[in-house]
Amino acid sequence: MRKIIKLFYKKLPGILKTKKAVLIFVIAVIGIFIATRGSADLSQIKTVPVQESSIKSNIIATGKVKALDESTVHFAVSGKVVWVGVKEGDYVKKWQAIASLDKEKYEIALRQTNQDVVAADAELAKVYDDISKASGAESFDNRIKRTAAEATKNKAYDEWLEAKRNLKDAVLLSPISGTVLDLDVLPGEEILATTAIAKIGDNKNLVFAAEVDETDISRVNEDQKTQIILDAFPEKTIDSEVKSIANQGTVTSTESTVFEVKFSLDPPEIIRLGMNGEADITIQSLDNVIVVPIEAVVDENQVWIKADGGYQKKDVDLGIESDLDVQIISGLETGQEVVITGFDQINKKSLIQKIIGIFSI
Repeated sequence: MRKIIKLFYKKLPGILKTKKAVLIFVIAVIGIFIATRGSADLSQIKTVPVQESSIKSNIIATGKVKALDESTVHFAVSGKVVWVGVKEGDYVKKWQAIASLDKEKYEIALRQTNQDVVAADAELAKVYDDISKASGAESFDNRIKRTAAEATKNKAYDEWLEAKRNLKDAVLLSPISGTVLDLDVLPGEEILATTAIAKIGDNKNLVFAAEVDETDISRVNEDQKTQIILDAFPEKTIDSEVKSIANQGTVTSTESTVFEVKFSLDPPEIIRLGMNGEADITIQSLDNVIVVPIEAVVDENQVWIKADGGYQKKDVDLGIESDLDVQIISGLETGQEVVITGFDQINKKSLIQKIIGIFSI
């Protein structure tokens, strides 16, 4: 390399070998470098053609398969469990007995309250008899005796009704027909009235239940078309629709408010309760409309188009949007090219380009 430089230097005219000429050359190179810096890197600017296509505005929500009718059951009274007549996976009919408590204390209470009713009834009959023997209008004292006896009789009767109900509630009945999904009790356990005993679900009528954020729930309506994909069968799409929307929201662990939306499900036998998946809710769908990639839109409602050897900014009216595209209602035509990357390079000019632009005005 040094030999080439020396050879080139020897062939230069003598006038160009002076220090002044070298200095001028170096200054010129630096000047050209500075003047040409800052020009646009056109390779970073990418465009795509404006075209007609179909577009779908949708909401994606995660959820799981649930029974349409589901109930968590518990005893209305406390006590010792002496019998459990079902196991997980068993099918039960509505009002079928599934477990029982020790009834002895409730049977004793029923007998005692029945005796109290008999005694209170006899006492009230005696008061009535005594009053009937008195002449004239009922005295104030007799009224007090009669009212007290009637109150005692009513109280005893109410306690008998409660004891009768408690004895009945010592047997747990299924409120719905369905399959025992969970069973959380064994014979011999002491349980409270608030203890959950079992969960029963109607697995013959399934729904897909998903949580939709409160910012999107206003766009969801019953009967909207939906496609469901379960994690267990990612290759299969289940056509569905919105069946119901919860009237009350719930707060998640991240402090966001969501609403449960249920979707109809007519599944094959292989689908089971608890399977996870996603619901793709179609909010609006249009065919043969002008669309561009979402990244083409800048400043909310403007795009850059390729025109006249450069790029121009245009205002557009936007329609619905999907995850990737947005509908253009007006402002663009098919065949035009819109910029999707390299916006910072548009109209970027070097110093010499700026100077030329000034003198060309």
